[in-house]
Amino acid sequence: MGVIQKPLPDAEIVFLGSGMYGTGQRLLMNRLLREWIFAGRKVALFATASYPGDGEKMLGSMADALEKKGAKILGNTESHGKVIIVHFRNVHKEDLEDARKWAQEIPGK
Repeated sequence: MGVIQKPLPDAEIVFLGSGMYGTGQRLLMNRLLREWIFAGRKVALFATASYPGDGEKMLGSMADALEKKGAKILGNTESHGKVIIVHFRNVHKEDLEDARKWAQEIPGK
């Protein structure tokens, strides 16, 4: 998985995600959230984590930071995005398929 090194692409929706490392997202994601301009952008968030609660907590933190910068977070009111469960670097096929369906539904939100 790569990190965007250029200015934020001009896109209708930006999918933005990070893996859960220790107590939060990667340091590069923190930098991106701090430095990039998100005003007026629609953002769909996703995370990979070993435990759903950890991923949800991280998504909430990312959503709060983005909303303060003027972004609109896409998804339902109960969740700030999609958590994909990973165990020992392996994604379960069911979780991956569920994430695909979620991503396909986002443009309609």
